[in-house]
Amino acid sequence: MREQSRNEGDLGIRYLRMALEYGRATRALVDASQCEAPFWHSVGHALELSLKSLLKKHGFDEMDLMQFINHDLYRAERSFLRQCPDSKLISPDASRLIRQVSDYHARLDFRYPCLFPIGSLPDPADAERVLDAHLTAISSHFGIISHA
Repeated sequence: MREQSRNEGDLGIRYLRMALEYGRATRALVDASQCEAPFWHSVGHALELSLKSLLKKHGFDEMDLMQFINHDLYRAERSFLRQCPDSKLISPDASRLIRQVSDYHARLDFRYPCLFPIGSLPDPADAERVLDAHLTAISSHFGIISHA
């Protein structure tokens, strides 16, 4: 059985900090040769963790995040927007990126060569730019400086 987080009070911040780590990894991978799968896995996971940080801040508990949201980026975005319908934290570009990678990320397609989506993903440099802007906006919402 999984142990609950030691300190529930800062779990949203911990989700965000991990999202920022994956965001930094995408910057390192975007120009790397033959690193497409790790890049897209990092993009998806950074989006997932950033959305979970928002949901945690707005009342979801960790079990909801793991069981109800799981790896579904689109479900996480919709759940947040139901909680905060007037929020502008998720830009139209970030929302588009979420929709473009959500199904692949939820099915874990970025982890397996037989499932990896060939030719149906956005330009990596554009995705990295959108992810960076998204993480910066979420970080500002939490009062965290996102770049070291």
